[in-house]
Amino acid sequence: MTDKSPAKRTKDYIWKIEKRVFSKDALIFLVFLMLAGGFWFVQSLDKQRETSIRIPVDYMGIPEDIEIESKLPKHISIRIRDEGIALLQYNKRKTIPLALDMDRVYYGKGEFVITADQLKNRLSRYVLPTTALLKIEPDSIHVAYHRLSNALLPIKVKSDISFASQYILSKELQVVPKTVRVFGPENVLDTMKAVYTEKVELRSLSDTTEVQVKLAKSKNGVKYAFNDVTVTALVEMFTESKKEIPVTIINEPDNFHLRIFPPTIQVSYNVGLSNFNNVKDNDIQLVFDYNEAKESKRRRYKLQVINNSQFISNLRISPDEVEFLLEEK
Repeated sequence: MTDKSPAKRTKDYIWKIEKRVFSKDALIFLVFLMLAGGFWFVQSLDKQRETSIRIPVDYMGIPEDIEIESKLPKHISIRIRDEGIALLQYNKRKTIPLALDMDRVYYGKGEFVITADQLKNRLSRYVLPTTALLKIEPDSIHVAYHRLSNALLPIKVKSDISFASQYILSKELQVVPKTVRVFGPENVLDTMKAVYTEKVELRSLSDTTEVQVKLAKSKNGVKYAFNDVTVTALVEMFTESKKEIPVTIINEPDNFHLRIFPPTIQVSYNVGLSNFNNVKDNDIQLVFDYNEAKESKRRRYKLQVINNSQFISNLRISPDEVEFLLEEK
């Protein structure tokens, strides 16, 4: 008779172990072991036990112009004692943050303490009537603060906008609200003229568009009364318009008369349909500055073009240079 192969011997060995493990006696033993464990667990639920719970903290009612100097704890740990079955309920339910009311009279600078009794009174709402509150960590909260200066500043929109063909803004970008109250050190606020939004990027606009935009992150300890604004781009179709505009002469010498050729210039520009009739002649200025012209030592001068209207875009003039002649009075 030949010897069994190693694989056959391993298979037989595993079969013998399985036979013993899953034998009738072994199964009965396992059942009684599980029952004993169950009885022990049930009995343990009736006994007094201790456990710890971490509760997150929300600080409510801090005025906008108050800066908290001390580091406030984000969690409070409590040590509790109750029967095991009661403690199981704490594991099953979601922990609701502890709301601490910080609304009180604040002065220019000061401090106050949320005492152990105040914390215990608040935390008593978080435990069952049968639960003993053994320990609170920290057992009190020390709050140091100072009052910030404040200022009301305009909000300006930073934007990068492109339009579909034949479309334009009918008005400048609208922002709501237009102002924001800011809080911070007085020496910092004194240097601020406006608060800017994060950049608004819109592409190929062909219709009025409204977006929510955040204010640009504050620096140097400055904070805002709110952080979001609504920006609206009022979009409409535009048309091209033309006008003849006279040249305006500045710094003309008293003893000379300055003659310009040509005295009027044709200007072309784009304007939204709703504002077509709102463009006035003085919205566009073509300026001849004699002081600049005489410095160039040329008889031709490139006009300065000034656009005083928010409705006008893509302003062009033809010609953009004029000849000039001085005549003695």
